[in-house]
Amino acid sequence: MKRILFILSCFTAVLSACDKDNGKQQQSIEFGEIAPQLLRDEYLQLQAQSSSKLPVSYASWDEKIAVIEDDKVHFLQAGTVNITAYQSGNEMFYEAPEIVRQLIIRDWDLDKKIQSIDFNPPLEWKISRDGQMIKLNGQSSSGLPVSYTLGNTKYGRLLSTGTIYVYHAGESGVPRDNTYDVQLSIVASQSGNAEYNPADNVIKTIRVIGDVFH
Repeated sequence: MKRILFILSCFTAVLSACDKDNGKQQQSIEFGEIAPQLLRDEYLQLQAQSSSKLPVSYASWDEKIAVIEDDKVHFLQAGTVNITAYQSGNEMFYEAPEIVRQLIIRDWDLDKKIQSIDFNPPLEWKISRDGQMIKLNGQSSSGLPVSYTLGNTKYGRLLSTGTIYVYHAGESGVPRDNTYDVQLSIVASQSGNAEYNPADNVIKTIRVIGDVFH
């Protein structure tokens, strides 16, 4: 028994040494929240990115609701399904931690009313030293409340009040020798109710600039 334990201990030590000295780097995946989608739109282009610049792959948790083809998710029926983004690594990079996002696919009813969303935020914001709180101003023609999804969680987070907190430069990890200049993707959506169909999503890309760091 002692001999077996000794051999296992040596084997573990060898593996640890190899793992330590193999020169591989860690990597991560940036995969923003997915806005609700309409079944009639048929598919959505997924846009996750790895810090290693290696291609990201995807998997659907329920292929009765949605299937993956390359970097697109194709809608098969209304429902809710999780989508996993993963990157398996190579000789230079370890496997990235997986990111899971929820996808809601909504149906369309010809007997319901149509609604639309008016969403026109400024297309350029200047960041302050302490970050920036941005109140979103989307309105639906039905009068129903508008919801938002932030596509770039690296640079900010969505608060429950319909406000986005845009991180200051230090929080978002922008190198200190670079001017802060990033793109935020915001999706405005409205899910509908017994009277109204879901509205078509409105997507805005906003440039956030600044030159101050913590």
